[in-house]
Amino acid sequence: MELDSLYEERKTPAGFLVKVRLGKMTYVVFTSKGPEVPKGARNQSIVVPVPRIAFLGEDFDLSHFRLGELSFVNVKQGKLVIPYQHSSSGNEVRTIFLNSGSECDILPVIIYHYERVDSLTKAREEGVEMHHLVLDEEFPRQELVALKIRFPSLNMLIIKRKVAQKIGAVGEKPSPGKEELEKSLREESSIVDFNKVRATDLLEKGNLNMHSKNPVFLARIHLRKMELEKVKQLLLEFTLKSEEVAFIRTFLDVMIRNDDNKEELKGWAPKLKNLDEGFRLAGLILETKEKEFEAELDKGFSKDIASMVYALLEKEQDRAENKEQEIVLWEWKLRAKRLFRKTA
Repeated sequence: MELDSLYEERKTPAGFLVKVRLGKMTYVVFTSKGPEVPKGARNQSIVVPVPRIAFLGEDFDLSHFRLGELSFVNVKQGKLVIPYQHSSSGNEVRTIFLNSGSECDILPVIIYHYERVDSLTKAREEGVEMHHLVLDEEFPRQELVALKIRFPSLNMLIIKRKVAQKIGAVGEKPSPGKEELEKSLREESSIVDFNKVRATDLLEKGNLNMHSKNPVFLARIHLRKMELEKVKQLLLEFTLKSEEVAFIRTFLDVMIRNDDNKEELKGWAPKLKNLDEGFRLAGLILETKEKEFEAELDKGFSKDIASMVYALLEKEQDRAENKEQEIVLWEWKLRAKRLFRKTA
């Protein structure tokens, strides 16, 4: 029998039926009223990918899981409860909570554990899929940034050593009520979302010189100080990868959206949008997306953008690896120069 036609089913204590399709590692939760549509599901889909959570570091102990295989964990208040142990807390069992969007009380997961970065990288190169990456707060910040650049889709969770959420066991106090649990998850969570960590926080265990060769980190520092010209200069000072450009644009996007409605950002919005547009075009150049970039040249862009693009094209022309690429860049540079003159 082919794996794609195999299913594993689990009847939960609360009366749900969880059906996992082993070939695709997706699942559907069935209630008494029919299939469940999880909160936040795209296109109201009932099919959910089995969450894959990787722990990185020698100090984690995940021996209670069958690593790399299908496992089932408890769910509290719609959050997956992932137990783990860490050398910093002895035999104490700690937990990570991850949103599931489900009302079900038990759901499937796949847990991985890698002691070193090279093991994780090799696994990814071999096609191992991961959704979440859990790290110790002592993990080197420069390596953390490098991982985020290399694997931008990974949701990175940083464990705080000082905070631990125990799992209720037989003989212990009753589990906390909904209000207490939500307060614990909100205020004393043992994880930190990498995307919310400030650049200044990343400097706590080092100095700027340590990160001076990391353009993404520098972009974050310059943006916090609103030194936009220095951000623009990164295109010329570094040989940026398209992933690095994309990552810098995520910082710009957060500032442009200004979800917290900060007054100091409102006045900077036009310049931030201009800078973001420049980096968007830079991404097209660095990926040599000829049709897309030439369409942008046909539409034209502002003097500031034209100047920014021209400087990058000149630099890339000098680095061209073959004559054909050099000619393409040279033609683009001429067209960008015309735009610059038109808008001057």
